[in-house]
Amino acid sequence: MKCVVCNSEDIFEKNVTEEFRHGNDVILVPIRTLVCSSCGERYYSKQAVRKMEEIEKQIEAETLPVKTVGKVMLAG
Repeated sequence: MKCVVCNSEDIFEKNVTEEFRHGNDVILVPIRTLVCSSCGERYYSKQAVRKMEEIEKQIEAETLPVKTVGKVMLAG
């Protein structure tokens, strides 16, 4: 397989973190997918896309179990 962006053949499966937003909140979700080592382009399987779609639905319904790991503060 060649990368459609940079034509590199250095594409490997790895864990990445997808970022979902809900209001002012950011939810980080680990996903396993193919990634080009040269340019970072990601290639998602149908299963990974379905998982992300389900996560988005759960976020909207506020049923996704999450835990707070930090906070962002705004000065001013």
